[in-house]
Amino acid sequence: MRGNRLFALLCRFGMLPLLLMMVGCSGTSSAGGEIENVVLRYNELVTQGYRSQNMNPMQEVTTGEQALKLYHHMSALGEGQLRMESKLKDIKFTKVERRSSMDATVETEETWDFTHYRMATNEKYAEEKDFIYRMGYILSKKDGRWIITEVNTIGGTSTNTVIPWPVLDRKGNKVAARQDGGKPARHP
Repeated sequence: MRGNRLFALLCRFGMLPLLLMMVGCSGTSSAGGEIENVVLRYNELVTQGYRSQNMNPMQEVTTGEQALKLYHHMSALGEGQLRMESKLKDIKFTKVERRSSMDATVETEETWDFTHYRMATNEKYAEEKDFIYRMGYILSKKDGRWIITEVNTIGGTSTNTVIPWPVLDRKGNKVAARQDGGKPARHP
């Protein structure tokens, strides 16, 4: 209980947001639908959490530990004075496997749009469209319902960078992108 209260306080007052990081079915179809719905709800809550800068609702479908990982990513963005908005455009369930009546694994291919905004001005800072993630989810059944206990990025493919991340110097100031492919100067 005390951990949940601390988490809530951190989210309310220490919220300074990075990322994230996500059909063939086996097992019974009703359980497969339940499992898929938990993954869909997870992604919906991730989107809402980054937008509102509040990851507490994630505990509806995941463990407190997994929600805390998302909070840390969101906080890292915030420390850079950035807020992320994301949109899940497509999800394909490539594997849904019940390992037992209490454990399942899911693999997906997800297409996302991400936009990072400066918190002070709401100016677009970086934008990526149609980013393809291959994600892995591990779920366990607790108290009669499925929850996500672990999320892993299997792979990611950038397909359309609309506004690239700026190149920064050591002090955090924007500098012109290097024209030589980013290779360091040779020492004489």
